[in-house]
Amino acid sequence: MFFSHRSGKSRRKGSAAFSGVEALEIRSLLTTYGLPWSDPRSLSISFPGDGTPIGSEANDIRQTLDAVTTRTRWQTAALQAFQTWAEVANINVGLVADRSDAFGTAGLASNDPRFGEFRIGAFSQPGVLASAVPFQPVAGTWSGDVLLNSDVSWYLGNSPAQQAPGGKGYELRTVLLHEAGNSLGLEDRQDAGYVMSAQYTSPRWSLTAGDISAIRAIYGARQDIWESVPNENSATATPIVLTAAEAAVGRAVRSGSLNTADDRDFYSFVMPAEKTSATVTVWASGISLLESRLRVRKEQGGVLGSDAVSGVFQNNGRVHLTGLTPGATYVISVDSLENSSFRVGDYRLDLDYRDPAQLTPTTSANYDSAAYSGRQRLQNADNVGLPQLFSTGLVDSEVGQNDRPATATALQSTPGFISQSRYEAMGAIATAVDRDLYTIVAPAGAVGSLNITLTALGTVRPDLTVVVMNQAGDRMPSQLKVGSDGLQSLVVPNAVPGQTYVVGVWQRAGAVQSTGNYLVTADFSTAAAQMTVLTEKSLAIGAVDADLLSSSKSQLFRFDLTTFSTSAGKATLISIIDVRTQQLVRTISAAGGVTASAFVWLPVGDYQVVAKAYAQGSTVTGPVSYRLLADVVSDDDGPGYSDPTLPPPPSEPPPYTYNENPDGSPTDPTLPGPEDDPFYQIPWWDMVERYFDDLFGSGT
Repeated sequence: MFFSHRSGKSRRKGSAAFSGVEALEIRSLLTTYGLPWSDPRSLSISFPGDGTPIGSEANDIRQTLDAVTTRTRWQTAALQAFQTWAEVANINVGLVADRSDAFGTAGLASNDPRFGEFRIGAFSQPGVLASAVPFQPVAGTWSGDVLLNSDVSWYLGNSPAQQAPGGKGYELRTVLLHEAGNSLGLEDRQDAGYVMSAQYTSPRWSLTAGDISAIRAIYGARQDIWESVPNENSATATPIVLTAAEAAVGRAVRSGSLNTADDRDFYSFVMPAEKTSATVTVWASGISLLESRLRVRKEQGGVLGSDAVSGVFQNNGRVHLTGLTPGATYVISVDSLENSSFRVGDYRLDLDYRDPAQLTPTTSANYDSAAYSGRQRLQNADNVGLPQLFSTGLVDSEVGQNDRPATATALQSTPGFISQSRYEAMGAIATAVDRDLYTIVAPAGAVGSLNITLTALGTVRPDLTVVVMNQAGDRMPSQLKVGSDGLQSLVVPNAVPGQTYVVGVWQRAGAVQSTGNYLVTADFSTAAAQMTVLTEKSLAIGAVDADLLSSSKSQLFRFDLTTFSTSAGKATLISIIDVRTQQLVRTISAAGGVTASAFVWLPVGDYQVVAKAYAQGSTVTGPVSYRLLADVVSDDDGPGYSDPTLPPPPSEPPPYTYNENPDGSPTDPTLPGPEDDPFYQIPWWDMVERYFDDLFGSGT
């Protein structure tokens, strides 16, 4: 199997007329390798439900792999793939629930409470075996996702020595191990014999020295960041001494890690006066994939209690002890299960003297999401904050602390992104008159616009709105569009480098549900120097132009659309239409002075790229000029066995081609309806109203 590799020189297109097909040989695609995740010790994996949208397609991972083997086996294989990398590098991967929000939905760059960083899915992808998106700021929550081709003949071997039945098919764990490397930031190698080799020749379940060196170049070798002094035996056990606050509560929690398969951690504690019982818990669910064994013994004596977890899907352990002696010393040991594939990972050790009736159950979440139902929902999440986030409970009951520009909460740059290029906040509107204001600072090299998204959370989602101001409380010129799913996108054109902006969230006028939780993100447009210019044209108002984009394989595109005008009354709408089905895949709109970005997953095939010029107001005249840029964000593996002793082909087809004004134009497309008009549902600039009519009243 030949894995696709990007190479060649970049060729950009200007505004000159062009006919015929141009092979866009990309020198530097947006796919960026070598960038570490911002919080590598807190990564997670999840399995979205079947039917979860992947662009215009739908996830069918269960339908695909349930026909290959049991669900437990193939999900375990995916977990083993990521665990293999975690054993040798300073990263940690846990298993979390997935709410089955659409792939690529707006959200937090890391630790989004709705799903893992690594979401595993599948759909029909002619031309590739699997696709993965490495961590990169421009990709949003697409980063980390691994998508298999559901049309491929898969099999899961009992060992790496087992070949495909009948000599046909691809070994699932081998491909997942390679894709996990891509999603962690590793680029394909052109030489054979590595997990990250660009050719598939046979099953491989273990890393080579070269693979290990490559992952450590990004994250470093694995370390026990919690263990400052070795505690591998009872003589060197780490004492758990309760602070005054812990003693008052009757509970102490310590973080730990098993750094190798043979590692063991020992802790000791002295029973408090008047206490005769204790409960010891090892929490690993959602933290790591560790399968642990817990023992508690007397300081000088035998084991009083032990617990071995039942497996990676239920990997919390607990021992409850009674009849203990006040003032006596006891020893806790944590090690891993022999013959387990999950012998390394972080955990939390919980020593609790309270009544067992007060303790949280150790049963892990149901990680196997149900089929997508068209509604955002969470499947039995176990994180303490999640029931609040996605029910009527509030993550924050604050009222009145940050409701004015002078008291706004100053947000810090999101770790892992270029300084001041991205900000994230999770909060709650606690009452009908509550307001949450945040300050953000534009980077010194800001270009283009400030893009803000607001996502309401909850089983009953609050009716909220988002605005942007300067520090004096004056509303900034901005454009707001509300999607059918309630996602609000606010664009502030021409962000000023170094300027402080104030972002406000509160209930919408006429709200039915005025309280609830939300996520808000703010991105400053990144420079488009890496992207390829597809077309740059001028159209008369109301005119339509159709070009043709041909995708040579299934891949995730980023499109940037800019309308060049000082007038907000001019706009461009781009419609991407599947030529074969005439299905509208995606629309992108940008008003004057604004650059709009969109991520679109396009399977192999031909797509019409239809542009239409719009105007608002009778005084707006003249042509509308626009520019459309694109590049590929995902990395893919192409199907087909190949002989590793032979050199790879000297070149490969470009990932896509773009044909301006194609001869023999495709069938006239069915253009989008009025709801896709760039002026639809957009409250436009109001340069007369410089202040909020009722900033601290109705909020409208």
